[in-house]
Amino acid sequence: MKIQFLYSQTQEIQRLIDLRLEYPWFAENNFPAIFPKFYNSLCSEKRAIFKKNLRSQLASIYDRKLYAIKKDSVRKQWSKIEGEFFAILEQWTKNQKNYICHISLYGPQGQFSYPNTITVRAHTKRDVSEINETIAHELIHLLIYKQTRKLKLNYEQTEIIVDLFFKKTKLKEIFPYYKMQNIPTHIKNPLQLFQSVIRSL
Repeated sequence: MKIQFLYSQTQEIQRLIDLRLEYPWFAENNFPAIFPKFYNSLCSEKRAIFKKNLRSQLASIYDRKLYAIKKDSVRKQWSKIEGEFFAILEQWTKNQKNYICHISLYGPQGQFSYPNTITVRAHTKRDVSEINETIAHELIHLLIYKQTRKLKLNYEQTEIIVDLFFKKTKLKEIFPYYKMQNIPTHIKNPLQLFQSVIRSL
């Protein structure tokens, strides 16, 4: 497989530390992110106290067996489509990387870290049922990262381009039920933006 699936208590703690800065934005925008019940009360603490208490509280609820089950489920789901997915990507990138995918129970459904790392949430049944779409979505982000930076695209523009990969390329054959995100419709010429990125890959 081109993706190595990993999980660890240390990684989960670091994820929750990193997400602290984004937490107010998630709350203000009603963004579908999931956090431990104790997280909100910890966020008002100073950074050092926040980190110390987070480590302690997460350690008390961390269930390694549950993460192992989630990892196996995610890996099994992805193995069904990995070959076809990367075969389609060969149209734009011949030198494909190997990737790392961290399994988490918290945060948004998916995130990426250039050049080769993604994190996916596998908390709910819906998360797991949509896991292939989430993995593919984050991998597309990595594919187009340099181009979107070069074009100085904002968050909304970038998300539209990622969505269009699932609607305007052969990826629609793997993901016929992919749901476009609720991105504002004021973005001008999304197809033109998409084509600009495609041409520069």
